[in-house]
Amino acid sequence: MTANRFGGAWTADKLAVLDEYLGFYTQALKAQPFQLLYIDAFAGTGRCHVRDGTAAGALIEGSASRALNLERPFDRYHFIEPKAAHRLELQALVDAHPRGALCQLHPGTAQDLLPFLLRGPDWRNSRGVLFLDPFGLQCDWPLLQQVASTKALDVFFLLSLSGLYRQAAVQQQDLNPGHAGKLDRVFGTDAWRSALYVRRQGDLFGDDQVSRDPGWHALLAFAQTRLGTAFPYVSEPRLLGTANGAPLFALFFMVANPSRKARELAQRVSREILVKLR
Repeated sequence: MTANRFGGAWTADKLAVLDEYLGFYTQALKAQPFQLLYIDAFAGTGRCHVRDGTAAGALIEGSASRALNLERPFDRYHFIEPKAAHRLELQALVDAHPRGALCQLHPGTAQDLLPFLLRGPDWRNSRGVLFLDPFGLQCDWPLLQQVASTKALDVFFLLSLSGLYRQAAVQQQDLNPGHAGKLDRVFGTDAWRSALYVRRQGDLFGDDQVSRDPGWHALLAFAQTRLGTAFPYVSEPRLLGTANGAPLFALFFMVANPSRKARELAQRVSREILVKLR
């Protein structure tokens, strides 16, 4: 078996929150005349290992499996996965599932395939949930803009904070051009440079330095503000995983639908479901 290997208890908590929301979502929209779509942009195998203090770890259901096992299903499922070995196992899971006929597997990366997939539905008559769960910084800003432009998708977006602060050197003079270019693509702007880097007075014998706060808070705040320029609703982030005292990821819940009712529902979700990740 080629089950994905991820983090610890926070991974299981993240998937449990997704599972609860998907059940809530399909139940809430059961009487609406929309085609309901579930899109998993980093689908994996449908199962994953998490560390639980034992040598082998625990094998739990992944996002794709949980979405398929809902009491009330989506009308269509789209699973994107670039790794052939993972796709083979996910295909076996889909083929054996009673709802397998509702599924389509897409071989390739989310960055390449999701733009084409988003052009397919008539979003006036469709609604859906997108699980955007990259391990690193694989989602550039134009992709997020296209997701928002559907005005129909609810999105769970896992942002790699560790990826951001690996790219953003503390001292501006140490910024690698390639890393800086990656941040430009992730944020869709170079405004992070002026927002994060400020001139700081040097010591008695040193020159002034242009640097950012060495922590992660300013990076997260800029990311949240930036997401809010594309999506009508962006939740407060939930921090997941730690390494060297810093969070690894921030999970955002975002809504592309600009209607007041959709925003109110999103705020309810934030209060009642995402709060469980604290």
